[in-house]
Amino acid sequence: MKNFFRNLRTFTQNLGLVEQAQIVASTAVVVIMVTIISANIVLKLALTPFDFISIITVGIIGFASVYFSLKYGRQLEAQKRELEALNRVAESVNQSIDLDYLLSTMLQKVVELAKTEYGWLYIVDGKRLQLRNSSGASFSFFNAEALANIESIPWVQKIHTQKEGAIPGTPFTDPVVQDAGISSWVSVPLRAADQFAGVLLLATAVKGFFSERQVDLIAAFGNHINVALNNAHLFDRLRKSEQQYADLFEHSPDMYHLVNREGIIISCNQTEAENLGYQKTDIIGHPLTRLYPPEYRLNVLETLLKAFEKGDEFRGMEEQMIKKDGAVIDVSVNTSLVYDDAHIPILMRCVVRDITEKKKLEQKIMQAQKIDSIGNLAGGVAHDFNNILASILGSSSIMRRRMSETDKWFPFVDIIETAAKRGASLTRQLLTFARRSTVEVHPVDIHAIMSETIHLFERSINPNITIVKNFTPDVVIVNGDEGQIQQAMLNIFINARDAMPNGGTLTIETSSVHYSDQDRNALSGETRSGSYVSMKVTDSGTGMSKEVQQRMFEPFFTTKEQGKGTGLGLSVVYGVVNGHGGYISVQSEPGQGTAFTILLPRLPETFRSKTVRANKKIVGGKENILVVDDEEIVRTTISAMLSDLGYAVQSTGRGKEAIDILAKKKNIDLVLLDMTMPEMGGKEVFHKIRRMKSGLKIIISSGYSDSVLGEDSFAQKVDGFLQKPYQIEDLSKKIRDVLDQGSKS
Repeated sequence: MKNFFRNLRTFTQNLGLVEQAQIVASTAVVVIMVTIISANIVLKLALTPFDFISIITVGIIGFASVYFSLKYGRQLEAQKRELEALNRVAESVNQSIDLDYLLSTMLQKVVELAKTEYGWLYIVDGKRLQLRNSSGASFSFFNAEALANIESIPWVQKIHTQKEGAIPGTPFTDPVVQDAGISSWVSVPLRAADQFAGVLLLATAVKGFFSERQVDLIAAFGNHINVALNNAHLFDRLRKSEQQYADLFEHSPDMYHLVNREGIIISCNQTEAENLGYQKTDIIGHPLTRLYPPEYRLNVLETLLKAFEKGDEFRGMEEQMIKKDGAVIDVSVNTSLVYDDAHIPILMRCVVRDITEKKKLEQKIMQAQKIDSIGNLAGGVAHDFNNILASILGSSSIMRRRMSETDKWFPFVDIIETAAKRGASLTRQLLTFARRSTVEVHPVDIHAIMSETIHLFERSINPNITIVKNFTPDVVIVNGDEGQIQQAMLNIFINARDAMPNGGTLTIETSSVHYSDQDRNALSGETRSGSYVSMKVTDSGTGMSKEVQQRMFEPFFTTKEQGKGTGLGLSVVYGVVNGHGGYISVQSEPGQGTAFTILLPRLPETFRSKTVRANKKIVGGKENILVVDDEEIVRTTISAMLSDLGYAVQSTGRGKEAIDILAKKKNIDLVLLDMTMPEMGGKEVFHKIRRMKSGLKIIISSGYSDSVLGEDSFAQKVDGFLQKPYQIEDLSKKIRDVLDQGSKS
C-alpha cells in the first residue's frame, strides 16, 4: 500500500500541464456521466439503449483521450527536460572555462536525467585512466590494472552498453562494483583534439535499464563534455603561449619599457628592474628621465618630442643610463611607436641593451690597435737607430782594443761606448714593445728571475722603502725569455719606487692559479682558461687616476718630470707580457697605491729551468769573409772589426754585387748578410747564394730581431743571426761558432 501511494505521488509530480488539463477534462466527462445517470435514477426515468450507448461512448472517448495524452505528453515533457538540461550544459560550456566545475556539473546532470544511481568520468593521462569526477559512488568502476593500462580495455574507445552485468572473463571492474549490485552500465568515449581523451560511464542496479534513447542522451552529454575538453585544451595552449610570451618579455636579455606621450613609463620587464637595481613598481609610473644621468635628460626629452611629434623611430642609439646605486651603464636603444585609430602615436616602445662590456672591449681593441700602430713605428725607428748604433759601438770597440787605459782619449771612448749601450738599451725596449726583439724562449724559473731582479733593484732604492716578498711554495716555471721577463718586472719595480718618493712598502707576490671555463665569466678581458703563474706587485704610493690608467701602456706617455722618464717602461711590460701569451691588469686609486698583476702560462713541474749565459771571450781567425750591408758606415765598421780579429774581409753594399763577387771568387768562407737592403733584399740574396754554393756559411744581420727570418724553412737554413748593434765580442763569438760547426745541408 505504501508503495502504491509513493508511486502515485511520483506520478502526479511528473505530470505536465497538458497531462493535467487532460485529467481535468476527463474528470469533467466522468462527472457529467455520473450526473446524467444520477438524474435519471432520481427522476425515475428509464435509461434507453441510446442513452446508455451515449454515456459509454463519451466515457470511452474521454478515457482514450486521457490515455494517449498521458502517454505522449510525458514523452514530450521528458524530451523538453532533456533539451533544457542539454541547453543549460551548452551555456555552461560556452560561459565557463573552469573544467573541474563543468565536468562535475555535466556528470551530475546526466546522472539526474538518466535516473541512474552511479556515474563516473575518467580522463586519459598518458596510457592511464584517471578518475576525475564521480556521482553516487565513493569507489572507482575500473580496477587498478585497468586504470594503469588503457590497452587492456580497448572497448572504452567506443560507445558500449552492458545490460546483464560484467563482461564474462574480463576482470576490469573493481570488486566493490559487484558488491554494489550493479547490473547494467553504459560507457561513452570522450575526445579532445581528435584524440581519445576519456570515458563517461553511468551504471545502475536495474537490469536492462539503458534504452537506445537513453544511450543517445548520454552520448549527447558526452559531446558537450568533448566540447568542454576541447575548450580546455585550447585554453591550456593559449595559457601556455601567454606564459611563454610573458616569460620571454619579463626575462629577455634586453630591457623593455613602454612610455606614454607625457614621458611616463607605464610598463617595463623584470630584466630592466633587475639590471637597474629597482623593483618594477619603482620604475612604472615614473618619468623616463629618472633612468638617465642629468647630462642625458635633455637628450631624452628631445627624443620623446621627435618620436611623438614627428613620428621618428630610432635604431642603435647609444646612451648612458644610471642604476639605483648610481653606477652608469652604456646602452643601445631601439624604439618603435604604437598608434591609435587616428594614426597618432600614443606610446613608444623602447628595447634597451646593456653594451657596457662591449664598449670596454672596444676600448681595449682600440688601445691594442693604437699600441700596435705605434709599435710598428717604434720598430722601424729602432731598426734605423740600431744601424747607427752598430757603427758607433763597433768603432768604439776597435778604439778600445787599440788604446790603453792610460791614453788620454780612453775616457772619451768609454763615454761613447756607454752612451751607445744606453741607446741600444732604448732600442731594445722599443723592439720589445713592438714585439720585434730577439726572444730566447725556454723553460725558466719565475722565482729565480724574481729573486735576481729584486737583488738588482734593491741597490737603487732608498732605505725608507720596505720590500716584502711572499712567494708561493709551488715550483713556478714558464716558457719564456728570462731577459725580457726580468726587464718587465724591473720596469714595474722602478715605477713603484718612483711612486713612493717619501718611502713605503713594496709587496711582491707569486702564486699558482687555474681558471676553468666557468671562471672566465668572472675574468676581465680575453683571459683564457688554464694554469697560470701570477706575479703581483703592490706599492703604497700615490696611485693613478682613471685617465692615467687609460694611457699608461702608450709608448712615450709619462707622468714624470722631463728628463726623468722615457715613457717606455710600461709599454715594454705590455709588449713582454703579450709576447709571452700572458695577461696584465692593474688596480689603482689616487692616494691608494697601485697593484700590477701579470699572468703567464704555467708549465708542468716536470720542465726544468735553464739559463743561457754568453761567453764573452774574443777569438779571431784567418778565414775570408764577405760583408754585405747597404749602410756604408755600418759596412765599414763591421769590416774593420773583422779585420781587427784577423779575418780577410771584402765588402759590398748591394746584393747583386755580392752574387757577382761569389761567382768570381771561390775562397769565401762566410757571408755576413744584412736582411734589409734596396733592390735585392737579404732573403733573395740568401737563396741565390745557396743555389750557387750550398755549403757556404751565411750569417744574417738586422736591426730587427730574428723574427724577421719568419717561421718557414728559411729560418732553418740560416747558419746564424746577429742583431744590431753588437760589439766585437758578440761578433767574434758568432763568427767562430758558425765557422767551427759542421756544414749545413
